[in-house]
Amino acid sequence: MLKRILLPIAILMIAMAVFIALKQSKPEKVTIQKPEKSWLVNTLAVVIQNISPEIILYGRVETPRQAMLQSAMVADIVEASVLEGTEVSVGQVLVKLDDTDLLLILDQRQADIAETKALMASELFRFQRDKDLLLYENELLQLAENAVNRATKLEQSHLVSQANLDDAMATKQRQVLTIKRLNYDIKDHPTRLAALQAKQNRYQALLEQAKVDIERTIIKAPFNGRIAKLEVALGDRVMIGEDLLSIYDLESLEVRAQLPGRYLTQIRSSLQHGKTLTATAIVDGKTLDFVLTRLSGEIRLDSGGIDGLFSLVGDNQILALGAFVELTLKLSTENAVIAIPFNALYGLNRVYRLNDGYLQAVKVNRVGEYLSESGDKQILVRSNELKAGDALVSTQLPNAITGLRAEAIND
Repeated sequence: MLKRILLPIAILMIAMAVFIALKQSKPEKVTIQKPEKSWLVNTLAVVIQNISPEIILYGRVETPRQAMLQSAMVADIVEASVLEGTEVSVGQVLVKLDDTDLLLILDQRQADIAETKALMASELFRFQRDKDLLLYENELLQLAENAVNRATKLEQSHLVSQANLDDAMATKQRQVLTIKRLNYDIKDHPTRLAALQAKQNRYQALLEQAKVDIERTIIKAPFNGRIAKLEVALGDRVMIGEDLLSIYDLESLEVRAQLPGRYLTQIRSSLQHGKTLTATAIVDGKTLDFVLTRLSGEIRLDSGGIDGLFSLVGDNQILALGAFVELTLKLSTENAVIAIPFNALYGLNRVYRLNDGYLQAVKVNRVGEYLSESGDKQILVRSNELKAGDALVSTQLPNAITGLRAEAIND
């Protein structure tokens, strides 16, 4: 019985002794220290300087002087001597309309005036005739009065009958009526003459209108410009108000480009102080110079900011209305700015400085862009935390954070 109890205990103790011996005899585990990963980056030294920033703008060519010439009458096109894109000078004939009907109307107006002049001459002759007749009629009236006086005396003496006296008095009354009619005609002469004069003036105005309509059959260029669009062709019949062609002034071409909101304050201040802001663009391999003349008076529905209007300096024959232009606007000089490549900027306002082998994020204010002497586009930034000689990372790292281990390749 005792053996049955002691045997399991002895086996358990032997097993524990073997386990302890094996555990103590196992090889010691060696901990391997993994080295911290270091990213290889390019760096550039901070150089603080005074630079005039540049911004890239995109605009289209437009003009405040674009005219749509329309027909002032119903007529046929008898001549269309220009085509779209043709450069024309002021006064040059562009389109001619048929003037046959208008020439007939002109003849009618001239005949009306001739008739009125004849009536006026007749009225003047009649006026002079009435004045001459009045003298004779007054003499006849005097004779009639004398006859009445004699007939009255004779009738009192019973030498003539009452009928003779009545005839003498009737003759006198008829003469009085004749004189009154002449006096009325003479007094009414200015009124009749004024009516004829007004009639002549009306016919003269209609004559001038007919001449103007004939002149309008010849469509001329209102200014030096280029034909934007021709709407008609030879033989077309046009109505009143129908479009004929569109022309724009080459001397007033300008580029409308939207200005970024972050530069508006600076641009407004420069314009208010009379500073000239210039811009350049390359069109067909030729460098063109522009000047910012003014800002737009309203914000368009399809834009998100104020537009700037740039006038071309020099030759404007190379520009076409509606053409797309990329402008490089040069702003006023900024003090204490740093020029960095686009790769050195993270997000909108952050760069990384390499400090003792680790990255350190620094917030910056974006001032503008700048074209270096080598032709590379750079960004101008400003920060009080950066000083001359600091090493900025110019390599874009996808996981860049403060404290990331990095090593400069160009060290």
